[in-house]
Amino acid sequence: MFQKQQKTSIALAVMACFAVPVSAQTGADAASPAAPVAAAAAVATVTVSGARRQDAVDEDPRRAPTSVYRITGEQFDQKNVYSLEDLQQLVPGLNVQSTDPADMQITIRGVGDGGGQTSGEQNIGMPSSVAIYVDGAYLVRPGMLTSLGDLAWADVLSGAQGTSFGANATGGVLDLHTKEPTFVPEASISASVGQHNYERVQAVLSGPLSENWAGRLNLISSGTDGAVTNLRNGDKLNGSRSNGARGQLLFRDGERFKLRLSADYNNSNSDPQQILVATHTINGVDTYLARSKAVGNNVVYGPNIDIDDETHTHIVQGGVSALAQWQLDNGWRVRSTTSYRYFSATPSLADYQSVQIYSNSGFQQHDRSWTQDLRFDSPTGGVVDYAFGLNYLGQKLDIKAHTYYADTTLPDIWLGTAAGVSRKLDVVRLGLLRDRSLSPFVQGTWHVDTDVDITVGLRLNHDERGGSFIRYNRQPFNSGYLQTTNNLPSGTLTATWRAAPNLSSYAALSYGEKSGGLNISSGAAAAAGLDSLIIKPERTTSGEIGVKADLDNNRLKLKADLFATLVRDFQTQGYDPVDQQVYLTNAGAYISRGAETTVHWAPSRNWQFDAAAVFNDTYYTDYDTARCPPEVLLAPSPPKSCNLNGKRVFNAPRVTANAGVRYEWATENGLKNFISGRYSWRSWMYGTVDDSQFTRVPSYGLAAFSAGTSGKTERGEWSASIWVNNAFDKTYYKRLVNTEYGAVTGYLGDQRTVGVTLGYRY
Repeated sequence: MFQKQQKTSIALAVMACFAVPVSAQTGADAASPAAPVAAAAAVATVTVSGARRQDAVDEDPRRAPTSVYRITGEQFDQKNVYSLEDLQQLVPGLNVQSTDPADMQITIRGVGDGGGQTSGEQNIGMPSSVAIYVDGAYLVRPGMLTSLGDLAWADVLSGAQGTSFGANATGGVLDLHTKEPTFVPEASISASVGQHNYERVQAVLSGPLSENWAGRLNLISSGTDGAVTNLRNGDKLNGSRSNGARGQLLFRDGERFKLRLSADYNNSNSDPQQILVATHTINGVDTYLARSKAVGNNVVYGPNIDIDDETHTHIVQGGVSALAQWQLDNGWRVRSTTSYRYFSATPSLADYQSVQIYSNSGFQQHDRSWTQDLRFDSPTGGVVDYAFGLNYLGQKLDIKAHTYYADTTLPDIWLGTAAGVSRKLDVVRLGLLRDRSLSPFVQGTWHVDTDVDITVGLRLNHDERGGSFIRYNRQPFNSGYLQTTNNLPSGTLTATWRAAPNLSSYAALSYGEKSGGLNISSGAAAAAGLDSLIIKPERTTSGEIGVKADLDNNRLKLKADLFATLVRDFQTQGYDPVDQQVYLTNAGAYISRGAETTVHWAPSRNWQFDAAAVFNDTYYTDYDTARCPPEVLLAPSPPKSCNLNGKRVFNAPRVTANAGVRYEWATENGLKNFISGRYSWRSWMYGTVDDSQFTRVPSYGLAAFSAGTSGKTERGEWSASIWVNNAFDKTYYKRLVNTEYGAVTGYLGDQRTVGVTLGYRY
């Protein structure tokens, strides 16, 4: 087991080397359109919708003017948000379920990863419909986003975005941009410590290397203990430790050419641990408690556990990218983005019993991907602004999973099998996935007049996918190498009307098809045969209308929209009762519809208030052969399937909302001070695709507060703050899943943490 108290070499080296301060505004921030506003008064989470964009980022003709939440890097720091899971506390409608980077699902407005986690089975082989981009490079899996540190800004786009961002963006996009190297020397270091052995150290060094070259180095070390205690040995579980580095080189030839080279590396260890939440009596018997008594399992309900073995996950990942941009004399712009990434996860999985049923099982993953994006932007300022280009994606994913049963009589007693059937049994599963896709696109905006724009876009994604699945030792199976080819169209049509200088509205319609998949982790269903290994593309149609108003000299900003999304050939999990296997499949259709609104009010330079909320009614319209929940399956004479038509879709809380307030003031001695608070709330949701009442995740709200001060030195600026996350120590669950015999286990969220942060920059 990795050492929770280890002192990271990166943190020590950084603290020893940096005796210099850092400027309050980096060069990348200065280039960011939100930076001038943030310098005067930090603008909180903002939805951009409907208005013609005036900055270099938002003028991208690929991007239709629909709902966008933008968070600047300064706001991430102010709110102490550094992980993808915490991002959902700032963006309503975003939902992230994660136990570790190897197992993460994201949805926006209820649309996203459809696995459902009915039994904890990971959705390997099925892409997410929420795409993540970092500096224009596509990440094939959400867990490749290791940290939200050193960001210039991040945009969260809702609705089908396949025309702009490719096939696997039918549920939305997380578009992140890191800070560029600067030609003005700067450096910074910040160190945070808090309860539960929380620590985070980040150091940045940036500056010129020559007349045309600049470099930037970002080092991050972080870690915390978890909220689960193993009563057997006192270990604190559910925590993680991570060390990472990102280096960049920037070449500039005036305004004509820019080349940005990046390389990053991250090494993380975590010990995700499920706790027993509840057991259930069905037909007069609590089978879980009965089997536990038979094998001598000490039943302990959360938040603590009594287990003889612990789960550990080790992940190494990184990549390189090259971003080249040309500004031609005739006004054309050309951009090329090339990237390569790798992801290697090596977990050691334990059961959640005090006796040994399974022993040192695992699910190793080795993922490599490479992308090439080439885009041409027309000169702006004419009647029509447009862009066209070509994207290529390659991926190879290997998995090796094994479930090893203990060398005792207990596995057969627990499973109810004949003596000797499961003893020392090692069920091995091998999976291979190869993916190649090529997608040309064109999208542009017709400026009908000074007040009306129409944006039209088309994309065709040609996807070739192949792979295989092999299982040994129990129900042996070999699929052979399977191949599937799909042509996936996407399209968008948007109209924008600026009714007045401070009032605009838009209407948008988009269509997209997500890539298909292969069952390379669970195998085929016995009843359906080899056909069940292949997952068809998922089809999504989205519509949205919105309005934006800037009042009181832009001190009051109001935004609202109505949306509806229809998802067909829903990619999710099925269940075959013949061989009791969970597998990936296509299932019917569902609708996501609702409304969202955002308010930002800055009545003075000192005060700012922000609030945003999403109401999301998401329900199945065609899902009459769904897997039944345990409360039905374990009852006498259960049906082969259940009808979920009209029932709510999992991972889709009906209401999510957040609010924040910040007050800043300066004192006569030159100190700049602040105090702030934020609160996020989400209503209950089903945690699994079968709408099991057992895995209904309760609603919860989280509050965070911070206060601090900063001052100038001869060369730079220092800062100090105190903060508390989950201030009211709310007990909440990241995920609930059904396990054996009607038992439910869950993954606890972070406990209340009080900490301090010290920083220095020049």
